[in-house]
Amino acid sequence: MAAVTGLAPLTLNLIVPSLPSLSIHFEISYASAQIAISSFIISMAIGQIFIGPLSDAYGRRSILMYGIIIFLIGTLICSFSTTIEMLIVGRFIQAFGGVAGVVLGRAIIRDVYSREKSASALGYVTSVMVIAPMIAPPVGGFLEDTFGWTSIFYLMFFVGLILLINIFLNLAETKTDDRIKGDIKSLISAFKDLLRLPKFIFYTLTMSCSNSMFFTFLGVAPFLIIQELNFTPTQYGFTFMLISFAFMAGSFTTARLSERFGSLRMISYAVFGTIFGSILMLVIFLYGVVNIYIIFGVMMIITYSNGIVIPNIIANIVSIRPKLAGSASGLSGCIQYTLAAISSYVAALLATMGILYMPMQLIILAIVGTCSFYFAEAIKDS
Repeated sequence: MAAVTGLAPLTLNLIVPSLPSLSIHFEISYASAQIAISSFIISMAIGQIFIGPLSDAYGRRSILMYGIIIFLIGTLICSFSTTIEMLIVGRFIQAFGGVAGVVLGRAIIRDVYSREKSASALGYVTSVMVIAPMIAPPVGGFLEDTFGWTSIFYLMFFVGLILLINIFLNLAETKTDDRIKGDIKSLISAFKDLLRLPKFIFYTLTMSCSNSMFFTFLGVAPFLIIQELNFTPTQYGFTFMLISFAFMAGSFTTARLSERFGSLRMISYAVFGTIFGSILMLVIFLYGVVNIYIIFGVMMIITYSNGIVIPNIIANIVSIRPKLAGSASGLSGCIQYTLAAISSYVAALLATMGILYMPMQLIILAIVGTCSFYFAEAIKDS
């Protein structure tokens, strides 16, 4: 589950150090090159709408395998891209299939465990899964510096193929009962049932804001570190590992403590860490402390807090209606990555106008996410 859940984050982050090179290679602006990231995130959002409910109807294993096959097709298109438009289409297809691991990893865990146990299990999976985006920037930076950006997609095709074989040989079906009908009417009905639940909406908004804080930083960091501070893609990639270590630490904290203290209690503390880190980021920018290690150090506070928030909030989202765990995972994931795509692109667009916009965007996301969680907690369980 950690491996398949990490496929999309790995693929997303591998290309980030190459964004400045893509803008030069295709003779486009940095914001236009950022569309290679935004299109991937948007496709992840759209894919989850279909993948989650389909897995509730037809089972997790077969839908996951189809997803990996689609991912491999998109990866081949990317590797042979001669225009930015072709690359964007390939990235869209790639993400549509790769996101199956994100959706179904959550759903499979909920098939097997109770809410609190699933929070712990998701913490372990997330702490292992985060190795993917942790190693992606340095690996992507090394491949970019050594072989060029197309080599990234050759690597991803090999990784996807290994995962497909592993799923075929080792993954058993977990959705063996309580399946919903697979027709469009039933799928839409499942979404309607979830959207009638205020807790589902507020929990999803909390998760989406937490996730979008990372993508806000992701949208600005390559421009700030590589173009403005003149570090190489490889240096950026290795420094970015600090962010992943922080998220891994937060996820491991969840894995160790969620069953003891309860998932909701842990979220109630961690959301304030995101607010504190965001305000601190604004303060250091206002005082002109634009240093790579200080910037990443402050971002570690935010990502550690989100490493606690995200696994715990996911466990609660997919536990609201256990029969619809796949639909809940898919719909919430769609909302999550739609906001992430918007946040990433807006942050990249504003970065060329001034660096203060990024911490201001982080503060807004932190406050909205925190308020949403406490609104959810004020609602009585139905």
